[in-house]
Amino acid sequence: MNINKNPKKYSLSFLVGILAILYFASFLDSDGPKIAEAGFFSSDLEVFEEIIDLVSDKYVYPPNHKKLFSAAIEGMIKSIDSELVNHSKNPDINIIRYKKKGTQYKLTYDRSHNLDELERVYHFLHNQPGKRITKNNLENSAIEGVMSSLDTYSQYMDKDSFKRSMRDTEGKYGGLGMVITMKDNRLYVVKTMKNSPAQRAGIQANDAFVSVNGNKITGMHIEELADLLRGYPETQVKLTLLRPIEKRKRTYNLTREIILINTVEYKTLDNQIGYLKINSFSKQTEKQLKLGLNEAKKKEVKGFIIDLRGNPGGLLTQSVKVASHFLFKGRMVVYTQGRETGDYEEYRGLYKDSLHQMPVAIIVNEYSASASEIVAGALRDSGKALIIGKNSYGKGSVQTIFRLSDGSGLRLTTSKYYTPSGVDITKHGIAPEILIFDDITGKENHKQDKTSTIESSLKLKASSLNKFFKNQGITLSPEHDSTIELALRILKNTTVASKKRSMEKAREIATNINY
Repeated sequence: MNINKNPKKYSLSFLVGILAILYFASFLDSDGPKIAEAGFFSSDLEVFEEIIDLVSDKYVYPPNHKKLFSAAIEGMIKSIDSELVNHSKNPDINIIRYKKKGTQYKLTYDRSHNLDELERVYHFLHNQPGKRITKNNLENSAIEGVMSSLDTYSQYMDKDSFKRSMRDTEGKYGGLGMVITMKDNRLYVVKTMKNSPAQRAGIQANDAFVSVNGNKITGMHIEELADLLRGYPETQVKLTLLRPIEKRKRTYNLTREIILINTVEYKTLDNQIGYLKINSFSKQTEKQLKLGLNEAKKKEVKGFIIDLRGNPGGLLTQSVKVASHFLFKGRMVVYTQGRETGDYEEYRGLYKDSLHQMPVAIIVNEYSASASEIVAGALRDSGKALIIGKNSYGKGSVQTIFRLSDGSGLRLTTSKYYTPSGVDITKHGIAPEILIFDDITGKENHKQDKTSTIESSLKLKASSLNKFFKNQGITLSPEHDSTIELALRILKNTTVASKKRSMEKAREIATNINY
């Protein structure tokens, strides 16, 4: 009776009740995936969707959603690592079978459609009996699949990795005090820093890394090894290294400390030429460069050798500041271009009182990358600097870091660097005008497959250079090798910042070398 007095209220309550019963009843059937699991209160695949959105909107190249989702599904399937899973790919319908159960999916170039298809596969794999596969692991595997389909430098970072990345950017980290490099696909110690944990432990140059904290580093990138070595001060790390000269492995238990890294080394050569060795581009690089330039001013040097060999790069802002000290104010240093026409930005010389009138020779090799390529490219395109050595690495992309909703992060390639003349650094690298061919170790340049827009004007053999200078009584060493000696002779007694004049001197030297 009372209900009949308020028929509208009754019908609404009745409808809500029925919907609730149906919603919760949907969880009672355990045969196969349930749409409700991705419903009202589910957080399934939230981070994955965030990443797909960012890649769709911000990635340097237009996304191929068919390729992205195919890689994501492949990643989930591989994470199961079971012979019981069969994945059959067909032009129209793809089929996944586990024991006697199966599901199918079809991918197109439509993001929304593919997300629905991926969710079907996600729930199918998670709901298989006897398989302890967490949703988190499946989602992470899908994310890793997506990232593997992009480029080398785009990277997903879990919460801990993201915290470390942010800490390192802020400079609040400890280390062991060693410079590392890669050669012949192995990671080596270049040198240890004065009074550092590495130096005190007796680690030496050319020691090869075997493992860190018990984990083998075979196939690891130099950036990945650096991440393992760095950490909070007073934390420990266990290293195993091979000393090639002794053919013996050594294990060290080291405690990280705050390391003040000197990225710029300066010395004056023959009382005429300033030599600047720049190892990386950190927040302190320009400040340290200025100390070297002040010393050069006192010595009244007439030119500069800038050695960027082995420099993996660093901060874009620092590369612009370093290049600005040798360029006219307002001259372009580098520009970046994203996917859209409007995603364009120029960086120009900053300083009125620069050293633009000074002749410069820049030395690069196959491990000179990113910010070091920006400096080399800017000074080369200005017409004043001569590039000597080997073709550079070719890392001309800009990564932007995004914080995700769960505290993890995404490092995504969002644009590319170009030299002032428009050279695509990623595609071509920085090609030297004077190519030093390493015929001593027989090691080929890893960038020989790149087609450069600038051909080397002069090619010299490292063995011939060594023999030529040694016959003249020059003592060569790793700190003063034949490439540095060649650059010194090109710049000596030169008062004009002219690439043409520098090349003329280089050819004069080359004619005297006995091949």
